[in-house]
Formats: sequence, structure tokens, C-alpha cells
Amino acid sequence: MVRPGFIAHADWGTDAKKRQVAVAVRSGAGYEVVSLAPAMEIVTSGTDLRTALRVPGSAPGPGLAGFDFPIGLPTAYAEKARIDSFPPFLGMIGRGVWSSFDRVAEAPEDVSLYRPFYPARPGGTRRAHLQDGLGLSSQQLRRRCDGTDAETVFWTLGGKQVGKAALAGWAYLGRTGGGERYVWPFDGTLDELLGRGTDQTVVAETYPAEFYRYFRFGPEGRGSKRRHGDRVRWMPELARWQDRLGVTCSPDVSVRLASGFAEDSTGEDEFDAFVGLLGMIAVVVGQLPTGEPRRDLTVTSVEGWMLGRQSSSGRTAQPRGPATPRAGAGRETVPAPATAAGLGKEVTALVSAARRRGLGEAELLSLGQQQYRDRQDAPVDHSAPR
Repeated sequence: MVRPGFIAHADWGTDAKKRQVAVAVRSGAGYEVVSLAPAMEIVTSGTDLRTALRVPGSAPGPGLAGFDFPIGLPTAYAEKARIDSFPPFLGMIGRGVWSSFDRVAEAPEDVSLYRPFYPARPGGTRRAHLQDGLGLSSQQLRRRCDGTDAETVFWTLGGKQVGKAALAGWAYLGRTGGGERYVWPFDGTLDELLGRGTDQTVVAETYPAEFYRYFRFGPEGRGSKRRHGDRVRWMPELARWQDRLGVTCSPDVSVRLASGFAEDSTGEDEFDAFVGLLGMIAVVVGQLPTGEPRRDLTVTSVEGWMLGRQSSSGRTAQPRGPATPRAGAGRETVPAPATAAGLGKEVTALVSAARRRGLGEAELLSLGQQQYRDRQDAPVDHSAPR
């Protein structure tokens, strides 16, 4: 895989103070973490994304930027809303029938396909309101990569909610510019995108909790990232994972790492920014696969994927020892359509995605046949929501 000149990872939230970004630049055969700071607040449209993420001006390209918010939509929702491809849809938000898409619904009767985020505030709200308003089940509101541990994109209440952060993140990406930009996995495989030139940045979705398994295990791995004392206890194993990846840190970042990051509420965000960065580096240097199901065209058209998340992941567990990627890992149940209508929807999604990618009839037929074979061979995972 082409190794980017810089890698940036942003832990995200609606509060600008919670948007901590860890940045690493290529140094010899490895990477050095040179910065851990809040993302810039975008004031004027067109601000260079690299500048906004505080990437050093001397850092070479290409670049890889990861964001801890959903970049994609559930397939069932996209089908009902007639959205064939997610990246072009971002430019439609706030216009025409999508003028209220980014306004979180105040009441159950406000929820619709064109205003799917809910609720604006707590108090008498239930997930059933969201499901009824969209005409979709809780299972249909989940993307394949959400598994059972990540929150659904449209729900905006609780400690795990990602809906408001997603809206803020999509707006942030829309206001930034600077060089060519591609969005993984919609625009191609990571290797393809990084190999297209040096004046570009590849944007990817991340999920830092996916990488906890590589340093949080056994009794010492228990606890909460919100507690400074727990983070301090995890630092030795985190540093060992960093060493195995060949990653070094600037003096400032080294001190903050050893201390378990800030003792105030930003500490957990600094922690996730750093962990997500190490996970991205693990993918780039080949210690972890990118993880996306390569033959699922719904993933590369509307749903997207979390970089480094294995397709068999349904719940982020804590292994008893250091996790090691296994050859052949990453298989997940692909349920067969229960009805003829379900089959029709699946074929429609497949054809739409194939057209966007410019595939011919022979290639489309081959993909369809391979997906069918995958369904016959895939192991059943009863823990995953289906």
C-alpha cells in the first residue's frame, strides 16, 4: 500500500473543544506523531482541510484524514429516500427537498425521510418515534458496519449518540477545501486512492473503540476512558502497541501520552484521537486490513465503512491477550432476502451502485454471482442485529 505523507485522526463532537486531532507525519520507515490539538473552527468556506486539522505545512502528500463520525447512510433508508450514492448527496443537504435534513426533529410528527434526525432534546422521546416516522425497523436503521456496539446515525440522544456529530462533521467537510479529495470506500480502495497523486487527501470514517482490543485486555484493561486514572493504567500497553507499529512521538505528545492525557473532560477526546491515529497507521503499514467487504456494493455506494473495522465485528470485546489479525478473518453473515420484494430492492441497489462505479454487464453479473456464493458460505452470527 502507498504510505501517505501524513495521517490525521479527529475525534469528533458538536462542541468544538471536543474535536481533538492527532497528526502523524512520515519519518524514515515509520511515522512520528507531531501534534495533538483541537481542529480549527472553520470561519470562511474553502479553508484548506490540512490547515484545519493542523497538519504541518511541510508534511508531504498524499494525506489520509480519519473522522470519528458516520460517513454514510443505512441502505434501507437510502432506498426509500432514493439516494443512490452518499458523496454527491452531501452537496444536496440544505437545498430543495433536503432543506430541513440537517435540522434535528423537535417532535415525533416532524420526523420524515427529509428530516430523519431525532430527537432535538430529551423528554418523552422514544426510539419508536424515529422508526415510525421513517417507516423503518431498528435493524433497518443500522448500517452493516454499525454492528451492535456503534450507535445508529439518526438517533441524537445519549452518551453514544452520533447524529449531531455527523451533521456537524458533514458541514465541516463541506466548508473545507484544498487539493483533490476522495472519500473511502466510495471512490475506490484505500490503496487506489492513495496512489492517485500527492496533492490529495483521502477522507475515511473511523471508530476508535474498534482498536481498544489491541491494548486493553485482562483486568488492567477494564474501566472507562472518561476516568483519568483508568487511562493512566492503560498507557503502558498503549505504548507497547505504538512501539510495535514503529511510531514515535514528539516530546510534547510523549509527555501527554505518559500522563494519560488531560485530566479534564478533553482527556478522553485526546485519548480517542491518539488511539484512532494508531489504528489508521496499523492499516497503512499492513498490520491490519482496511476491513470493508470488497464485494458489497451497498457499502461502496451509500453505507460506507469504518477504516480498520473487521466485517465480523459486531461488538467491541476485550480479548484476554494482545489481539493479532488472523488470515481470513472478517467474514460476516449476509442474510438472504426473505421475500421477492426484498430481492427486488437488493437488485436495484446493486445495479445503481454498479452504474456509479462504471461497471459493465459482465462485471455486474460476476459481482452478483459472487455475492450469492458468499451468502451460501457465510457463517451465521446470531449476535448481530438483522
